[in-house]
Amino acid sequence: MSRRSQEKRAARAKQRAKQRARGKAGDGHRPGAPDAATDIFDWPGSQPPPARMTTEDVLAHVRAGTGFGTWRTWAEEIDSAVFHANAESVLLSWVRDAYDRGGWQPTELIRYMARSGKSPLADLTRVVVAVERDSRTGPTAKDPAWLQQWEAAGLPAKVAQKGWVAEWASAHADWLTQVYRFAMFLSGLPALEPLLPLTSGVRGSPRLAPKQAPASANPMLERVRALLAKAESTQYESEAIAFTAKAQELMTKYALDQAMLAGVGPGPATPGVIRIPIDPPYLDAKALLLQVIAEHSRCRSVLHPDVEMSSVIGFSTDLEAVELLFTSLLVQAHHALTEASATAPPGSRTRSQSFRAAFLQGFVSRIDARLETVNTAAFDEVKEQADTFLPVLRSRDEQISEFVEQRFSTVHSSRVRGGFDVLGYHQGQRAGDAAALVSGAIET
Repeated sequence: MSRRSQEKRAARAKQRAKQRARGKAGDGHRPGAPDAATDIFDWPGSQPPPARMTTEDVLAHVRAGTGFGTWRTWAEEIDSAVFHANAESVLLSWVRDAYDRGGWQPTELIRYMARSGKSPLADLTRVVVAVERDSRTGPTAKDPAWLQQWEAAGLPAKVAQKGWVAEWASAHADWLTQVYRFAMFLSGLPALEPLLPLTSGVRGSPRLAPKQAPASANPMLERVRALLAKAESTQYESEAIAFTAKAQELMTKYALDQAMLAGVGPGPATPGVIRIPIDPPYLDAKALLLQVIAEHSRCRSVLHPDVEMSSVIGFSTDLEAVELLFTSLLVQAHHALTEASATAPPGSRTRSQSFRAAFLQGFVSRIDARLETVNTAAFDEVKEQADTFLPVLRSRDEQISEFVEQRFSTVHSSRVRGGFDVLGYHQGQRAGDAAALVSGAIET
């Protein structure tokens, strides 16, 4: 090898050594330490930190996009007891921000964190939500909608107002990783339509209560709930058909009665919104079932696929009815799908993803037709009074359409994904026929 070639090779080796040295200095990862950032985003660090960083400074850098390796180095330079104590107010402020600026509800926030598959993260979220609940002052501390959310979230009954971060961290060896994840996920939350009053007690014009009254305050909804519970629990198809049909018939007739009353008096001023979680798999098919039920119940639905929820827009009682019927029919669909798969040998097509997705699509198509049949029959019974209720229904439909255009301006249609299987689709249609919504004479 010539001397000139040797010099070139040595220069290239020197350059590679410098690049490796720069990489180790910049990643913030100490030699020998386990790499806890292998399954989270390790973004490039932001501006160089100040000479002495506080807990608030370090936590702020997570939301600024600092990678875990660099961030952990800074966090570990702070005494853990000091970090725990000072982190409490920061974590609480992040949750309040998710409520007030992001429009998120406590149950939705916990569910979103649980989707990561990391139980410590969901546990931390429950603790922070519970502490925020117990520290809440002002009118929203007793607000019915907030109380309903806190009860549904399954929070601890009572938590300490000080020392709770340290107590939680003592049970989790990787607590620093989970705090980082908590901040990172919160910083990426998409904005949702606010449904609850602000934590300060202010309710702006865009903020709408998810439910204007509990279901127990309405005898019709209680009857519907009882009928659908029977439809879910019975082992006999004929009974499930009759129970579910009677529930839908009650919903439609009640809506017509309310429309007739509104025709001679004041009705609700604006539509309301509820959000319904839709769990995978087969998110698209389940969302389509909700859409069909909403449309036949004088409402609209909008799917938020990134957070696996749908918003349903409509008037108060209709929203309650949609949620009840969707839950019941989803249970019935799963029962039918489980039965179809249980009788099939391992490896058969009835256990494939395409079969199951197509099964649910076929189920939805039959439910769509059956809901139309029940509604048509209910309308025919009072068609002589159409001049009273039809203008009200049209007015409400226009208000809902205007609301959707204003608040959900980016809505677009898309095809249902998940593959297609002819056998699965036809079996799903048969299951939909078994849940057929034809008029039945059932009393509760």
